[in-house]
Amino acid sequence: MTASLESEIAQLTQEEKITLIGKLWNSLDADTLPVPPAVLAELDRRWADHQINPGAALSLDELMARVEAKRR
Repeated sequence: MTASLESEIAQLTQEEKITLIGKLWNSLDADTLPVPPAVLAELDRRWADHQINPGAALSLDELMARVEAKRR
């Protein structure tokens, strides 16, 4: 990144910076992003847990009800 670009970014408002972050994020190719080994291991662990006890999973409605209950 050039100093000129960094200077331009520094002059943006918070809202403009957030918009820029969103545009940058959306421009990334999700299929080529590296996934850290620890994240892959956690996903594998969670999938194995789900395979052993699929009934422990919450539906989206159940999850949202729990979230709403905690917000009150």
